[in-house]
Amino acid sequence: MPVLRIIHIQKNLDSPPHDPRYEIIDAGRYGDESGFADAFRPLSRQAVGDWLVREGVSFSAIERVLKELDQTGSAQVQASPRIGPRILRAWFDTVFNQLIQSLKFELLLIGKHNWTFSFRPVALERIRPVRWYLADKGQANLAQILQLDVVLAASLQSHDDAVERLQDTVVALHQTLAANREFTSLCDSLLAQENLRELGIKSVEEIFGAYPESDRYNLIAQYVVNDFGELSYHYSTAKFWNRNRGALLQSLRLPNVQEHYASTIQMGKHLASVSQTLAKQFLDARQELSLRYDVPYMVGDPGSTAA
Repeated sequence: MPVLRIIHIQKNLDSPPHDPRYEIIDAGRYGDESGFADAFRPLSRQAVGDWLVREGVSFSAIERVLKELDQTGSAQVQASPRIGPRILRAWFDTVFNQLIQSLKFELLLIGKHNWTFSFRPVALERIRPVRWYLADKGQANLAQILQLDVVLAASLQSHDDAVERLQDTVVALHQTLAANREFTSLCDSLLAQENLRELGIKSVEEIFGAYPESDRYNLIAQYVVNDFGELSYHYSTAKFWNRNRGALLQSLRLPNVQEHYASTIQMGKHLASVSQTLAKQFLDARQELSLRYDVPYMVGDPGSTAA
């Protein structure tokens, strides 16, 4: 995790010249002087050095601080945020573990070109801004993490921007496809009564259920855009989609659709790259914090055994 905590050290004016003492003002967890701060009793020069060592300050930085104290009587240095085991346990349980798994699943969906797009309401249902992957109790903890780690915060924003751009390209692809005359003619042909009889379907209503007739092209286009594989037969659309999937997917190659399809694939690749970077940052930060503070990623029931 990046260093954001600022420590101020200054000479105590009441200490004797032959035995100078120094006061430490620790600006707290966030390095914000307007926030929480600890003031320590005056310490000797050696004690100041020892305290900085315990706080994880590098030896070169400590040497610089002590030199400045000798020359000017004051100095400041950055140190690692004061994070403890209880904070980490909450971070791991409500943020890190959840987001790492969610980003892995997101990458799996992107790899399949399944954007989980829904035309009503318009959304990518399983590819989301990062905060949407967390329960309410994880939101405040994520905000705390991002306040401490500006690099991670920037990567998270890049991810969310890429999700928004992907949704825009998918929406454009869906709208173009659903309005394409060759696509709608293909749908009409495949929905003809003689073709439905071959599938054992008595009427179009068996396929679309409660969807109004005006949404039929939109629904089929949604399946095409998401590049669905074969559906289980408990879906009302399964017989129709599984039989005609290959022909319908060819519609993505139509002249005025192909450009939008290519843009969507390209944007999906961009999001995958951003998601991989973000997932690695969460993994690396979790490992660093776990080893530094001796906090396990997950806590199981010590009395339980694997099945």
